[in-house]
Amino acid sequence: MSRLTAERLFDSPSLSGALPSQVRFSPDGAFVTYLANPPDDRDRTDLYCYDVGGRETRRWIDASRVTAVGEATAAEKAERERRRVFSRGVTNYRWLPDGRRLCCAIDGALYLFDRTGGALQPITPPGARQTDLTVAGDGRHLSYVRDGDLYVYDIERSVEDRLTHDARDGVTNGLAEFIAQEEMHRFEGHWWSTNGRFLVFARVDETVIPTTHRYEFTASALVAYPQRYPYAGGVNATVELAVLDVATRSLRWIDWRRAPDDYLARVNVGVDRLVVQSQRRDQRELTVTEYPLDGGAPRELLTERHPTWLNLHDNFRFVGNDAFLWTSERSGRSQLYLYRSGAEPLLLSSGRGRVNEVVQADATQAWFVGWTDRPTEQHLYRVAYDSPGGVEQMTIVPGWHDATVDPAGRRVLDRYSHLEQPPRLDLYSVADGVTVTLSANAIAEGHPYFEFWSDHAVPEVGHIAADDGQDLWFRLTRPKSMKVGQRVPVLVNVYGGPGVQRVKNEWAPLTNQLFVAAGIAVFELDNRGGGNREKTFEDPLYGRLGTIEVADQRLGIAFLKRQPWVDHDRIAAIGHSYGGFIALMLLAHDPGDIRASVSTAPVTDWRLYDTHYTERYLGTPQANADGYRNSCVLTMVDRIRGKLLLMHGMADDNVLFGHTSALMQALQARHFAFELMLYPGAKHALQDRDVSIHRYRTILEFLRRELLS
Repeated sequence: MSRLTAERLFDSPSLSGALPSQVRFSPDGAFVTYLANPPDDRDRTDLYCYDVGGRETRRWIDASRVTAVGEATAAEKAERERRRVFSRGVTNYRWLPDGRRLCCAIDGALYLFDRTGGALQPITPPGARQTDLTVAGDGRHLSYVRDGDLYVYDIERSVEDRLTHDARDGVTNGLAEFIAQEEMHRFEGHWWSTNGRFLVFARVDETVIPTTHRYEFTASALVAYPQRYPYAGGVNATVELAVLDVATRSLRWIDWRRAPDDYLARVNVGVDRLVVQSQRRDQRELTVTEYPLDGGAPRELLTERHPTWLNLHDNFRFVGNDAFLWTSERSGRSQLYLYRSGAEPLLLSSGRGRVNEVVQADATQAWFVGWTDRPTEQHLYRVAYDSPGGVEQMTIVPGWHDATVDPAGRRVLDRYSHLEQPPRLDLYSVADGVTVTLSANAIAEGHPYFEFWSDHAVPEVGHIAADDGQDLWFRLTRPKSMKVGQRVPVLVNVYGGPGVQRVKNEWAPLTNQLFVAAGIAVFELDNRGGGNREKTFEDPLYGRLGTIEVADQRLGIAFLKRQPWVDHDRIAAIGHSYGGFIALMLLAHDPGDIRASVSTAPVTDWRLYDTHYTERYLGTPQANADGYRNSCVLTMVDRIRGKLLLMHGMADDNVLFGHTSALMQALQARHFAFELMLYPGAKHALQDRDVSIHRYRTILEFLRRELLS
């Protein structure tokens, strides 16, 4: 058997197998399509198809056979960074309603694929790159954005039409702004009506945001990029919303704001109506309003309020002419409701747990993923509108399930994993439970990870109690090489930030196996403030960051020190982004808890981070100066003890390099010795293969010195 190395971990084929993504049914349910990496290239995605009737899987589009169109544009790179999608090849695709053709984006160019003959037809001009592909509900048109302007393509006539002509530096049409993509997880900037008659689009003007410069260091140059970054407490982009009648080209602007600084949170379009979710700047109020597409007075559908903040979601669903689904945390946990005109909202779910995502809905029933027993597992459920509370669990195998349901509700695509199973894909019939495995991804001979499997350390999941009695779930991975009576060091792998859950019964990141192979146990704990829990679990961090999270991580460290196999004096922390912030805070709060920290791309001063994320939890710097000061690493530099490895990508446009630069200066002024590794040209995710290999080799060398020597 071979020993796992960073070089092999980030090489091809992927050790976790071919991970299917964008799993979809054809409109008639006869085919299942998905994107996956071919064995020879983990950085490319091809389009695969499973014929339900013929029970045959084949590759429909091999992206290596398609010539790339130049370099990705800045808009494409930004969108991929925001979505955390870094593969080349087929990056997006959509079925046309006829079930015969689909449209796909391959490295910036758009193509029509005909499944009957396998033809791949380019539909955008040679040399042009575009982003944000959307298919009209009638299947006659496509829309996309090129150089900041919105285009529509008539499929039957093979004619492209430019709809907007006013894009310029800082002004775009049909694209979501930075804040929407990065913090609201709204990636769409234009939407079709169900019948294809209307196209709704956002016009974004970022010129109102003061221009600063982001200095990106590459291998050969220092480039100063003008950037309109919406710092906390500052100005946001101006977002307008237009309704275009595609046939007549008449344009109408929607007055969607209730207050001048509201956020355009979500947009849903039906046959004849537009529904807008507008969120107040303080994020404690959200209003859902309906606008007739052909004019007429708006109608407020509902308003949600919460004393801390409201979590956005994508669970609004039209289910009939005058009914819709909605999830709300007004009870303290996310529950599913059915709204009908003139009637009180009907609670469909009940009991413990939460509804995470509505995956399918029709006039009689809804399907959703979430949990009812423990937050470490996610399952698929369905509920009929005439049997509220009668929620039926559809997935049984323990683990973490993401599901796709066909339009008729007859079949389910179940993509799931657990601690000993990398992601697999099954197709099963709802009526009789007959299951077909589309991708077993079993770790057997021939699987890329098989040669390392005998040394694989299977994690264990458990929980401890927080100070208020709530469960703090942890995932613990111990080295297989441990001997009886041996004490080993532990690495606390932390994120800790709101809205995120790390501890799941799913296939864990194989980077953890690098550490346990070196003889270091890995401990992950979801502290209060994290996601996929009740509001009482999230809310304690409101008003000040880096306090309740650190307190809970210290409870986890205290739990570790009670274990007879843990070396109390050899505990370190590692974190990226918010986790980098917490890794630094752990060094500053009772440094005796840990010996060393690895902090990558950390937020060190929340005044330097963006509006929507930061103000959700801290308010504005003007209104909560004490909260910002007490949440700032720079104010606690004098308290930092222990060894520190600081890492950052020098082209990071999310957590700007200025965060680490300010910390470096503060530490140097204190004459505090630390180690530093910077990556020229690397963005926030640090996903380049060579960067990943070098980064983890550097981390391992640091930990060997501090924990194993």
